[in-house]
Amino acid sequence: MASPRRSIMMSYILVAVLVLLCQSDILCKNINSFAGPYIVYNERFYMSELKNRTFLWKWNLHATRFNPYKPREIQLLTGNVTGVNVSIDDNCWAKVILDTWKNNQWKENAFVIFVKDKACTHGKINLPGFYEQLFKKRETKGACIVKPGVYELKNAPVKLAFPNFPIMPYGRYRFKLTVGRTELYTCMVSEVTIIPKMD
Repeated sequence: MASPRRSIMMSYILVAVLVLLCQSDILCKNINSFAGPYIVYNERFYMSELKNRTFLWKWNLHATRFNPYKPREIQLLTGNVTGVNVSIDDNCWAKVILDTWKNNQWKENAFVIFVKDKACTHGKINLPGFYEQLFKKRETKGACIVKPGVYELKNAPVKLAFPNFPIMPYGRYRFKLTVGRTELYTCMVSEVTIIPKMD
């Protein structure tokens, strides 16, 4: 007669062997732990605080809370983007800086993207959901120009998708957008989180 200890050990061995034999029949998806297709959600929007600097373009936006149980649900934005005295067009330059959150602090300049001209067109191509909701209604045909004014959103569904960046490392980022020509027009900041996209 087998001892209780030996029968328990045999049952563990049997389970381990069954798991190894049936690996190909297990229906599951693996999650990339570092980088891959992603979903972006906003945590907060604000303006960069540079000493003795008043920006000609500002944003005051708020996003609805992201629901991790419904990751496909698009966040709604409320607020405005306001420009004074100058247009943002294809004669402007743009710079995007992504800082990453590691070890309880921001690690600056994880990604830096600089375009020396065509800031308006690059914004339209690389942030299509944002551009569509804010600037499309007042768009002039032909040239890409965002004229000074107040562009308002009220519970607008803005899908944050970056079509030219299909794969990104997952984590928390501080997204800084600066735009200017001879002088700096704006430095807008958004804290976002990038999580794996599940099919």
